[in-house]
Amino acid sequence: MQMTKAQKQQFFEEGYVLVRGAVPKLMADQARKAINRHMRYRVMQQGRNPGLSNEPVITDLFNKSPLWGLCESVVGKGQLIPPQGGNVKLNFPDAEERPLTRGHLDLGGKLKDGLLSRGMTLLVVILVHDVPRPFMGNFCFWPGSHRAYEAAFQKDPNYVETAKANRRIPDIDLPHGPIQFMGEAGDAVICHHQMYHNGGPNHSPDIRYAVIFRPRHVKSRENSTDAMADIWREFEGLTDLKEEAMAV
Repeated sequence: MQMTKAQKQQFFEEGYVLVRGAVPKLMADQARKAINRHMRYRVMQQGRNPGLSNEPVITDLFNKSPLWGLCESVVGKGQLIPPQGGNVKLNFPDAEERPLTRGHLDLGGKLKDGLLSRGMTLLVVILVHDVPRPFMGNFCFWPGSHRAYEAAFQKDPNYVETAKANRRIPDIDLPHGPIQFMGEAGDAVICHHQMYHNGGPNHSPDIRYAVIFRPRHVKSRENSTDAMADIWREFEGLTDLKEEAMAV
């Protein structure tokens, strides 16, 4: 399966595409069952869990579902590296209700320590349990933030060193407020690597179950942080849209 022209246009402009029923419900249910069985015997960590994250019941959610073809259609045929594992993300109920906070970019997770890296091309979030309402620990994302941050980084030739020195990305005005991803088990959202995002508060009595994949272009490590100011460098499948935008 490939993205339609309309989906590619939305991804280019807004930085994301929602795909309803991207993963068969049976696969989503089996993944949730495996997560629950894992919790019976081990304390779950946020992210990679040995003995679970790399199991086919998890990795097949991306590598053997329509999501692979959808993502490859924007990155380019043969240009996408299959993820070796998925991050199991459980958002537990909050003890007290809290507001939606600001987000972040995935830049190695150690910017607070003065370290910065970029090693993914796409951010793919798959629900493996229904999330029918907001404030259920939803994955939250800010449409258009990929282009807003690109513009901010282009204005500062030393943006990498600036971010390291400040230990944070710049504060900028974003074109859109956050969307809380709601849906059924098997629904997914495909985001650009520079999408501003966060895990939202969970006011419900239930755990939010999701699995996150960060597939990368074959040259993502070579491109590294340069792609922060050149956000379509790893998207061969969007060349026409990029050329049209540059011609305006």
